[in-house]
Amino acid sequence: MRTITPRRFGTLLVASILLLKAAAIAGTGDGKQIAVDSNHVAIRGYDTVAYFTDGKPVKGSSQFEYVFDDARWWFSNAAHRGMFVADPEHYMPQYGGNCAGATALGVVVAGDPTAWTIVDGKLYMAVNKKSLDQWKANPAENIKQANAHWPAIQQQAPQHQ
Repeated sequence: MRTITPRRFGTLLVASILLLKAAAIAGTGDGKQIAVDSNHVAIRGYDTVAYFTDGKPVKGSSQFEYVFDDARWWFSNAAHRGMFVADPEHYMPQYGGNCAGATALGVVVAGDPTAWTIVDGKLYMAVNKKSLDQWKANPAENIKQANAHWPAIQQQAPQHQ
């Protein structure tokens, strides 16, 4: 199994940055960076609890909104909102919903909520499905690398794309 190399990831990263211009990274008071859109809605309005309960990405609704970590989280129903409120750290995507592959390289790029996986009970997103497939070739090493970069990334000023 291989990790994502900078050369293989570079082309995907550049193309994806152009596609994700509307996304932004919100800085929170405690240094976290969350992938949000121009309205501060996290992970493009997808219901982060649904990945765990429904096993698929489900669009949320502003009707079931909860503000957490300076981002607006949308849910598909009140029960999911309640589950998130009770344990947000369990349901939040790793690296604030940013691409786990890019984070492994020390780069901040908003993830695509339709390119996701759960590893050891944690939700990870990638910039696109091809990048996710590459990342999944060696998730343990990629998580290790991303975890090493994440503290420094959180200290950076929020970036807007």
